[in-house]
Amino acid sequence: MLVFAAALALAAQPADLTAEEALADLSLARDALERIHPGYERYADRADLDRRWAELEAGAQDGAGLAELYLGLSGLLTEIRCDHTKAELPRETEAARETDPVYLPFRFVLFDGRMFVDVATEESGLRRGEEILSIDMDPVEDRLAAVRRFMPVDGFTDHVRDTQIETSGEFLGSGFDHFDPLLNAVSDRVRLTVGDPRGGEMRDVAADRIGFAEFRALRGEARRRNFSDADAVTVERPARGVAVLTIETFVNYRTPVSPQAVFSPIFERLNADGVDTLIVDMRRNGGGSTNAMIGLLSHLTRANATRINSEVWLTTYDFSGLRDHIRTWDPSALNPDPSWFREREDGRFDALRGVDDLLNPFPRAEHAFNGDVVILTSRRNASGATQLIGALNGQDHVTLIGDATGGSQEGPTAGQIWFLELPNSGAVVRIPWLFQRSSVPDPEFGVGYAPDIEAADSYDSWMAGEDPALAAALAFAAR
Repeated sequence: MLVFAAALALAAQPADLTAEEALADLSLARDALERIHPGYERYADRADLDRRWAELEAGAQDGAGLAELYLGLSGLLTEIRCDHTKAELPRETEAARETDPVYLPFRFVLFDGRMFVDVATEESGLRRGEEILSIDMDPVEDRLAAVRRFMPVDGFTDHVRDTQIETSGEFLGSGFDHFDPLLNAVSDRVRLTVGDPRGGEMRDVAADRIGFAEFRALRGEARRRNFSDADAVTVERPARGVAVLTIETFVNYRTPVSPQAVFSPIFERLNADGVDTLIVDMRRNGGGSTNAMIGLLSHLTRANATRINSEVWLTTYDFSGLRDHIRTWDPSALNPDPSWFREREDGRFDALRGVDDLLNPFPRAEHAFNGDVVILTSRRNASGATQLIGALNGQDHVTLIGDATGGSQEGPTAGQIWFLELPNSGAVVRIPWLFQRSSVPDPEFGVGYAPDIEAADSYDSWMAGEDPALAAALAFAAR
């Protein structure tokens, strides 16, 4: 069986894959990652990664269970420290997770590593604000620690892991509900110990686990958000001369719309109405499509021309031996014309085609905002959201308020994403193709951006329905 410390609960499961099948999948995944991933050794030491591969391969000598292989790969991928690099469950397993009652009967938030009920099923009897102390007799901190190691982050932004444990558009359910049932044997009913942080007594609760549809219904949310959603970009006017523009996501590739068509009328109206301070709420935005990010940035910057990246490069365009197992949204990239690339002295390749929006300067928009800009930041910011924050950070009219972001000041390994399907297990490994070096001067290695004014949520503010970051932004606007 595969050697993986966090998967001890799976040690007794039967081997779904023979040793030959498991080793073939691991070999394919390793080959693809080492050849394609432009950030494979960006934050990780090659010798450490070699050691982890060797451990997985040695553990597969007697065969492997599907869940065990998936966990082993997921754990290794987090060590690459790239938020765009992760494993997906095999299709059959994911389909079962759509219906099987493996989800907790409540949604939760985390403060200081402690789990608090947000919303719960009526049958559970759980109340908002109660603290979950144990799950099936295990201390919650132990369950959280086991799951936390599977949460991918960029660089050394480990403080953002808990945001993915709370909720995720990438995993089925929250990161916790995705991984915890793979790490622990779960039954149809869950036993909980709960406590009242404000002085109430502890009590024991037993409740039915729920399916994915019921889980989503607890908050009435879609699994994945799109920039084209009716409520993805909204404007409110909380005070005279102040507007709040909320952008939930930049994901604009599933149902694409014109970002300029979205933003231009909004900003034309804001300027016509004499808005002095624009609060841009980016706190739930984890990135997405470059064109949506540039559409917003062009309306916020004071620069006449902006270039978000200084270079875009890749490690290979040779997909020999991989084409039968790999896919992406632009199939032509599997057989690229060599003229699309220019070899560098370091053996890498500059991308010359399909990267205009990543490399070319773009002008300030016709209806760009002329007043002060406050950006509300959070741990959920990554990828393109962090790129936008970095492009504006330091401009005299921009102030960051909120919490430290995820993402990378140096720029993401992203662009086109390859989906490598392992033929025996059916697991899928996501591999980014392009390194986008940010144009930000003197970026700090391995981290995102800290706010100018820190205003993070707390248990007390959450319970009171308060919004410290927005309150701080409104106070800043009224100064």
